[in-house]
Amino acid sequence: MSSRTRPLVLSLTLAAVLLGTTACIPLPSPLGPDGAAGRPTSAPDGAQSPVPEESTTADPDDVSDVFAEREEYFREQQLPMDGSPLVAVTPAQKEFIAEQRAYVEQQGSAWTSADESLALALAGDACETAILNRHQVDASTMNTHVATSPLFARLIPSDLQGAARTQAEKPIASVMVFGATFMCPADGDAWVAAYREVYGG
Repeated sequence: MSSRTRPLVLSLTLAAVLLGTTACIPLPSPLGPDGAAGRPTSAPDGAQSPVPEESTTADPDDVSDVFAEREEYFREQQLPMDGSPLVAVTPAQKEFIAEQRAYVEQQGSAWTSADESLALALAGDACETAILNRHQVDASTMNTHVATSPLFARLIPSDLQGAARTQAEKPIASVMVFGATFMCPADGDAWVAAYREVYGG
């Protein structure tokens, strides 16, 4: 599967979050020249699941392995599929939400349970995209993901175009990528690089 094409698969977790997402307020994120400067985007040895190596004999049209990996990922993340709000449960999720919340509150904004659910959904969606793209993440993946993500569509007014749209996307993408460095650290470096190529900073 090319990183330029993202299957139009809406996970049950994302669908559940979308049902409760009505706000159009982008969350700030510590991702950037200052906030992420000292944070490695790769987990320490032994702290992350290995990224499966691509086999030269694998059928590129066989997607059963990526769907199996995606299902295993959602099991590991303990993300509910019943429509309930997402709450941080794993150590990595809790660390992400703690840092995200601290940053938001430092900016003078209030933090809510809806913010937590949305932040987890954004990060989980990025991790799902990386899996479905066989962990090939670049600027093209970022652009395609943002353009086709139902979450971004729900959070950004459809009539925004050009530079205004890019500015609206940027803080949301920042939260997404920052979360991915916790929730799928094996893909974190690639997501950060893609973010910086597309949005700068």
